Amino acid sequence: MKPIFLLVCIFFLSSSCTAKNYLYYKHTGYEINNKFKKLQGFNIDYEVENGGPIFNNEISIYKVSKAKCIIVSKIDGDSGVYGTETILYFSNAKILEGYRINYSYNFLDGEGSKKINRLNYEKNRKNENLDQLNKELNGYLKYINKKTLKECS
Repeated sequence: MKPIFLLVCIFFLSSSCTAKNYLYYKHTGYEINNKFKKLQGFNIDYEVENGGPIFNNEISIYKVSKAKCIIVSKIDGDSGVYGTETILYFSNAKILEGYRINYSYNFLDGEGSKKINRLNYEKNRKNENLDQLNKELNGYLKYINKKTLKECS
């Protein structure tokens, strides 16, 4: 009886570790959009440092689990052929983890006139400094409505 009980305990402990690791699997914005419930979306301007151009920053917020959410920030480059997603996992208005993923668009024709919305993601996901990610999260918090903040707390 004791070996069976021990086996059951090990099973439950290992499954909870797997569930926690799944939260921090490095999802792409496309995967997040298809797996999690979207709570809010909005657009803000993103200005490149030192007087660079201003781009549209498309923000989407998703509920992952109780009190945990993900922000997906998507900025297309000036050519419309490539861009960067910033993925921020957060809870209680505090950053848990984050990374950036570069992507490019597919085109139906060789001339680049018929864009397909499915993105080609680079395999490298760039982990970022938590201080830098917290600063970015704080910039988004002023645009997040109270209902969404409550869902993520």
